[in-house]
Amino acid sequence: MTKFMLKCFGITALLLFGVLFGIQKAHFEMNELKGASNKESIESMNDSLNSDDNRLEKTSSHDIKAKQETLNKIDSFNVFSAFGQKLTSWISSAFSVMISVLGIIIQEMLDVFSP
Repeated sequence: MTKFMLKCFGITALLLFGVLFGIQKAHFEMNELKGASNKESIESMNDSLNSDDNRLEKTSSHDIKAKQETLNKIDSFNVFSAFGQKLTSWISSAFSVMISVLGIIIQEMLDVFSP
């Protein structure tokens, strides 16, 4: 009994440590994505935003149309989506058959008991 409790405690402690480590790592990565919070980085971000605005104004509608055509040409197939659609159609047809069979059974029972 004692060995079992020690194993359970050890496994629980290991899993808890893993969760806490994952949360801490995610926190640091989120801070890294946001960037530093000092004033110099904010000023450099403002400068880069201003230069980005100038670049956006120079972008022509032709570039946007070309990119949109490229995205439309990319045909990605999602296996899980296709499987989900087939499974949904199977379940839907199975339930419709079950409901129709149940309706026929109820109709036959009513015909038997009616005068």
